[in-house]
Amino acid sequence: MPEAQIAATCEELRVWREAGCEGIPHFDATRDAVPAPGDGEAAAFVGPVTLPNSDRHDVHIEAFSVIREDPASTPRLQADYPHPKAVFQSTRLLSASRGLREGNCVVFFPENIPAATRCTDQHFAWFFFNRHTDIYAETLAITERLCGPGSPFAGERGLVSADVDPEDTYQARCVWGYLHDYFHHTGPRPLDQHLAIKTTWRPGLLEELKVDMKSAIACFEEDVPYGPVVFEYIILERLFRYPAQPEPLRNFDAGTGFALGTWLASQGLFTQDERGRRALGPKAGIVESVRELVGLIEEIERAEDDAAYKAGAVEFLFGTLLRRPEARPDRYGGPLAPLGLWGSEVHV
Repeated sequence: MPEAQIAATCEELRVWREAGCEGIPHFDATRDAVPAPGDGEAAAFVGPVTLPNSDRHDVHIEAFSVIREDPASTPRLQADYPHPKAVFQSTRLLSASRGLREGNCVVFFPENIPAATRCTDQHFAWFFFNRHTDIYAETLAITERLCGPGSPFAGERGLVSADVDPEDTYQARCVWGYLHDYFHHTGPRPLDQHLAIKTTWRPGLLEELKVDMKSAIACFEEDVPYGPVVFEYIILERLFRYPAQPEPLRNFDAGTGFALGTWLASQGLFTQDERGRRALGPKAGIVESVRELVGLIEEIERAEDDAAYKAGAVEFLFGTLLRRPEARPDRYGGPLAPLGLWGSEVHV
């Protein structure tokens, strides 16, 4: 851990302790001192943090360490998808306190650290890709409970993403991470130039859905390393696992899953038969469908005024994909598609 990071954390812990550890702490200097480790370098964090998709919703003191390990496909990805602004790090989680050992958190961003000032520069992004072996096993179990054995995609008997060994899972997840970050930096409003507004809840939800769908399209249509595997990762995790998170109406990623499900259901690509078995349309049909969705989201992004962009995002989100929240602290009221499509996997 760099000396500057240690010094900043110790000082901000001292200030918070003197305040009686009351309220939300401000760890701006710690946030700004956390490094983006180079390939093969270790890094660590100790301090207050909110972990996405953890079973802890509030700020907690957590500790974890990682080592960065870029995938073997990095040169090929950089050649095919040049990304000079890449700020994410493919890492293996080495050790962690309970907030990361349990739950499904796989990322750590500057905006996860509580601070007095809004994050406007995402100078690091740790992705814990070795966690995905166990997490995707959960996704496959949910998929089988909802859709039965085999592939839920029309015209296919089995999933290519099933029974992938841990090392290939890590490599494939790194490919997803690269594409995901690459597509964040494309379109009318690249994330690095509009970070403040795109890390607000409703525009951010559409942004996350958009970049994952652009990644899925690339994996289906182009010669992407592990492309067929990553395509299934993206669709099945968004659609089935994320909505099954605890308290989904307050969960950002669950919202993206319900939004995707509503969109696919509206086009007959996510259905339920008389026996209660869910099914998805053919992959080619899903690709064409989400291409249209991406186009609609990017059309909203073309608004030059931030207020108009945000208003357009909210109108589209609640007019087409999700129900409006009925009460706080819910962020939305569920999918516009029938909630029964997700069966007993979802608890609202």
